[in-house]
Amino acid sequence: MYKHLHHIGVVYRDITSYVTQIKELYEIEFEVEEVNVPVNTVIEELTNPLKIKIAHAKIGDTEIEIFEPLDDKSIYFDYLKKVPQGGIHHSGFLVDNIQDHIKKWDSRGFKRIITGIPPYKFVYYDTTAIFGYVTEFLEM
Repeated sequence: MYKHLHHIGVVYRDITSYVTQIKELYEIEFEVEEVNVPVNTVIEELTNPLKIKIAHAKIGDTEIEIFEPLDDKSIYFDYLKKVPQGGIHHSGFLVDNIQDHIKKWDSRGFKRIITGIPPYKFVYYDTTAIFGYVTEFLEM
């Protein structure tokens, strides 16, 4: 079952100026950190773990997550090759049981891009042909 839209994931080459602009325009405070997220992936060229800088801000029950790739071997770097100015990369939905969603979406033929390795419970599916962005499910 879907709980709610958890976040919108946005990707830029350098998140500093975007975080500053959003903070000034919308008066939203961000937490910024560099992280290494272990993942399983079907894309051999990707770095494991993902090396990213991420800025989080919460508006009500929904977050804005701004990603900056820290190397050239991530899904976020690949996105910037296709969309150099950056933009919305994915929508993240909080779910009750991620395994149920994985079975359902795999059986429908959606391509799984990456899956988090515990304690990270998330999965990205390529829905760009339908929606123009990636769909993420996460369980917390």
